Amino acid sequence: MEFDRFGDERHPDLLFVLGWGNRPTHEPVRWLLDRLAEDWRVHTATLPVHATDVQREWVDPVSAYAAALTNPAVLAHSAGGLTVAHADIESSTTTYLSPWWGFSSANGGRLVDLFARFPLDVKLLPSGIDDPSLLGAHATARQVTEGADRVSPAFLRTVQQAHRTLPPAKDEAVVFCSLTDQVVSTRAIGERVPAERIRLYDGGHELFSSRSRERQLATLRAVLSEGPAGLEA
Repeated sequence: MEFDRFGDERHPDLLFVLGWGNRPTHEPVRWLLDRLAEDWRVHTATLPVHATDVQREWVDPVSAYAAALTNPAVLAHSAGGLTVAHADIESSTTTYLSPWWGFSSANGGRLVDLFARFPLDVKLLPSGIDDPSLLGAHATARQVTEGADRVSPAFLRTVQQAHRTLPPAKDEAVVFCSLTDQVVSTRAIGERVPAERIRLYDGGHELFSSRSRERQLATLRAVLSEGPAGLEA
């Protein structure tokens, strides 16, 4: 697990848990970081791409790091959203971007279930994220090549277990997602968060890579500051 910091240390803390394969140096991620750092001291958590124990390798390090921050706003994308949902964090607001709370039917389905049963930790199955357009109009080939191209049964099993054991979402949690997302399950999002706390955007899996990112930025800032009340911005 890697942690980095951006922005003025005098600003309030914001913990941004990146998605599976995201890095702060990726251009779309940096686009969002630069804008958030105008108002927050942004702490990024970069998840290990391959994990065999979500709790130990993702959740526990994030919880420990967050404990040293002062009532941070929390922003979590994709696998970061799965991590934060399990983490014990005292936060001022909790905002999810396309949280990975279930597998997309377009990204495995029964094949994932079958493959996860094999008692192996060998990266054999294609990850399914092989085209920048799945992420958004501003996504780059670098994001795909630096992510995971294959996954192991052990990785799939621990993610499935994390999906099955998700605790209820916080009452103040807000989700930004796209109905055209082919990476994570939008149904799983709708089953956990009511419609009035979901903001839809046009584009792929990553809000910060989407063609509508500029239009959503003011609302995202407001939600990070105010929680659900910021959706009126």
